[in-house]
Amino acid sequence: MNQKNQKEMTMTKLNTKNIVDALSKFQQEANVAVKESKNPFFKSTYAALEDVIAAANQGAKYGLAFTQTIDYEKQIIEGVIDTTMYVTTSLMHSDSDAVIKSRYLIIPKNNKYDDSQALGSAITYAKRYSLQAIYGLPSEDDDGNAAVSSKPTAEDNKWIKYSKEQVEKMNAISKDAKLSPEERLAKIEDQENSQKNNWDNCKEQLPTAGDQIFIRCSYIKSKLNEIIKKKKEVNDGDSNAN
Repeated sequence: MNQKNQKEMTMTKLNTKNIVDALSKFQQEANVAVKESKNPFFKSTYAALEDVIAAANQGAKYGLAFTQTIDYEKQIIEGVIDTTMYVTTSLMHSDSDAVIKSRYLIIPKNNKYDDSQALGSAITYAKRYSLQAIYGLPSEDDDGNAAVSSKPTAEDNKWIKYSKEQVEKMNAISKDAKLSPEERLAKIEDQENSQKNNWDNCKEQLPTAGDQIFIRCSYIKSKLNEIIKKKKEVNDGDSNAN
């Protein structure tokens, strides 16, 4: 399983002055992704991908532009090919050779990669949050009051740090070659059970940080179960052959 965090941001090349200045001016305008789409199930509104794109496009007057691509990484674990999908958002500037990149993991509901509708929704979700992250775009509040700053508070930073630690711990367990797949799964479930209250608090206090924990846990458990199932099928086949 790929061991990178669900979302990571990097800056490449050295000449970043123009792009940073442009991004600073863009953020001074306090642009927000307006919540115009409705979710009838939860009876709420949310900022759809087109709303986020509309907000991001306000940066064009400062020379900012972006692209979004879908990238794949593959590795073989216990004889099973594990494919990880990402949305990569690249932020560029017309007068600079610097590129800022943001990656967001694509995970369809119930890990159904063969379900085109679930996969499409997951890709849209990843594009939306990756684009918001790279531009520093907050969503408009449900009561219509726009946030004036996307700078995280000290409390936010506490949960962001906690989320990162939990994800890194799960990643380390999932790639521990000294453990069998069954042992790795058991350790992941032990972590999930022992940290349940903290995970729930993290999701309640900072949903984006909490989501990363739950999504990563679900993904790792799903992949380990696939490996365990595959091993069982191979062992059963060998037994039948004998």
